[in-house]
Amino acid sequence: MQLSYNLIKSNSALEVSKKKIETNYISREETLEENKEQDIKSIEAEIRKSYESLGASILKKAKREAEELLMESRKTAIKIEKTSYEEGYAQGKENGFEDGYQEGLQKAKLETEEEVKRYIKKSEKILESANSKLKEYLKLKEKDIINIAFEMAAIIARKELQKSEGILPLLEDILNEAKAEENIIIKCNTAHVKAIEDKVDYYKKAYAIKGEIFIIEDPLMESGNAIVEKSTGKAIIGLDIGLEKLQEALFK
Repeated sequence: MQLSYNLIKSNSALEVSKKKIETNYISREETLEENKEQDIKSIEAEIRKSYESLGASILKKAKREAEELLMESRKTAIKIEKTSYEEGYAQGKENGFEDGYQEGLQKAKLETEEEVKRYIKKSEKILESANSKLKEYLKLKEKDIINIAFEMAAIIARKELQKSEGILPLLEDILNEAKAEENIIIKCNTAHVKAIEDKVDYYKKAYAIKGEIFIIEDPLMESGNAIVEKSTGKAIIGLDIGLEKLQEALFK
């Protein structure tokens, strides 16, 4: 089950603008695009599929029980017909064969129909009950499905972002918005320092940074997160923000 990295990437930044508010964080206005929504749905669909598979086994069992009842009804019908025929044949010897035989057949027909109807009705109730229980089961599990989807997305995102280069796509989004800045300061966990240092020259050219890009190692900061400071403010990027946004998307 693969969660698109873009889902986390597009929701993993908060920006603080000095031009507007000095101390309060301002959420970047971002919306989930159709492909990102599909990523969430695909996770839920996979989990729901496993629950529906379990539900299908419940229906299969109910169907088997219903078929067994119908089979039993056919056996019972044959038994009734045989008993009625024998009774009718015996009665026919006393009252005239034809009358007794016909009476036996009629009795067998009525009793057979009644018995078959009873079994069919019981079979239908079994299937109806199984369907109802399945719907109720899936409804109760809906919240579990969403919770599991979030947990799985979190595991995938954490695994990706905690890699040395995992934070780079998020950082590049911020640098793209910081074109022509004088200087950039990046604070991050030790795990990401080397990957960022290797791309400093590229970043300066690609995003027309006029001054320098300074990298400050912060071993106390959780891996998968970073703070980018620029003249217009600062941005907090990473796993924690991404998961918070993803949680909002799943539980809204």
